[in-house]
Amino acid sequence: MRRFLKLITGRLFWTFLSFFIQMGMIFFLLRYVESRFGLALVNSLIGILLSLMIFSRDDAPEYRLSWILLIMVVPVFGSVMYLIFGNKKKGIVQEKRMRLYHEMKSTHMIDAFPKSVEPERNLSPDNLKLASYISSLSESRLFGNTDVKYMPLGDECLSVMLEELEKAEHFILMEYFIYQKGVFWDSVLEVLRRKVLDGVEVLLMYDDMGSIGTLPRNYDKTLRRYGIKAVKFNPVRLRLNPKLNYRDHRKVCVIDGNVAISGGINIADEYINRTIRFGHWKDNAFILRGDGVWNYTFMFLQLWTYSAPKDFQVTDFSSYMPTISCPGKGFVQSFGDSPLDEVTVAENAYMHVINMAKRYVWISTPYLILDSSMINALIMTAKSGVDVRIITPSIPDKKMVYAITKANYRQLLANGVKIYEYVPGFIHSKMFLSDDDVSIVGTTNMDYRSFFLHFESGSVFYGGDMIGEVKSDFLDTFNLCHEVTYKEFQSRSVVMKLFAVLFKIAAPLL
Repeated sequence: MRRFLKLITGRLFWTFLSFFIQMGMIFFLLRYVESRFGLALVNSLIGILLSLMIFSRDDAPEYRLSWILLIMVVPVFGSVMYLIFGNKKKGIVQEKRMRLYHEMKSTHMIDAFPKSVEPERNLSPDNLKLASYISSLSESRLFGNTDVKYMPLGDECLSVMLEELEKAEHFILMEYFIYQKGVFWDSVLEVLRRKVLDGVEVLLMYDDMGSIGTLPRNYDKTLRRYGIKAVKFNPVRLRLNPKLNYRDHRKVCVIDGNVAISGGINIADEYINRTIRFGHWKDNAFILRGDGVWNYTFMFLQLWTYSAPKDFQVTDFSSYMPTISCPGKGFVQSFGDSPLDEVTVAENAYMHVINMAKRYVWISTPYLILDSSMINALIMTAKSGVDVRIITPSIPDKKMVYAITKANYRQLLANGVKIYEYVPGFIHSKMFLSDDDVSIVGTTNMDYRSFFLHFESGSVFYGGDMIGEVKSDFLDTFNLCHEVTYKEFQSRSVVMKLFAVLFKIAAPLL
């Protein structure tokens, strides 16, 4: 009873109830107009025109096909749904903010930090292609002089983060999809409040949809009363909003421009196993010290300028630059991905690692919702004799998404890709490792939302100790997994196979 009362009094319930009511009103109004004035032909023409418009877009074929099928089957409902949630056309205000977002790259990123490494002198030909691609699209530079520490479990991150926050002297930047009251956030907030009193500037962003069920509605105002400059990213309103899908899924904490902590974890107790929801929560994090922190600082300030009110704007980026260099083996290139352009940097980086693998490519992801190009890349690499392994959860956090994840198993297993399910619970880490040479660790899931609709971030590690640490984590995790066989997968019931087909069709819309 208590859980039910909490549900119906929460922001999430009333927000979605409001959306459903508005959607219902629009739908029944259009149906009434159609029946009252005989406009069925007009609605059909609108559906056809929308379908042609969707077909002409540069989106993934599966994404376009799902919307077209929905519009063809239920023209009125499908058309309304697409115009509200599927149409990526930007409004005038958003176009203006997007120009500002991208102009900042040339204004601050290119000229601000001249100490980056020349890739052609330090990387293999294959890795040089990847570094050049990321640099050309996201203008994220390659850095040496960076010490890296990998944390194979989110449990380790709390003590590390608190220790680094205590050392802050000038500023702290925090950007997470989810904050939730509990041991983790309460401990961090206590330090932040003390640091504000010591004169440390604290800039904090949280995604309003990500934290809609975990933070009060006006929590940003509460934090501002503590002296923390807090911003809700893309606030959720009770009215329908076509840009509701654009979420900030990044996870980073920067201290004084010299230390950055990132990875898969949010600021909530389940990520450090203080609260158990889906068995053991397997996540990861890493900490950078030195020159390589700058890319994360810049990414934060760029999105901050896009989202923050005028009195919180930052105009001088130079005061946030690193002041120390740390010796470190290997190189790091941290990048951001944005739905404000038509480029899927993270997906293409993943594809590059898969296509260039010669001996092995190992992948960890909580969700496996793939388009045909990614599936074909995985199959082609496996067929070439490369050891392709993917780790997914055995206990899901979202049952429908898990069903779609498993629906993708058949084609992969039938063509030599090995799939392992993490037996102790839910694996949330998102990382790639290939040929003892290159690794990507970050926030980007292997699904449509992360690739096309979310602000994401990640780090590519070329050589160095990080590669060995990530490999050790993979090997330890494989020992805790069950390898799924093709025969085992095919033994599912006919009903489950039918649902798998339906889920795959709907996957791009979820």
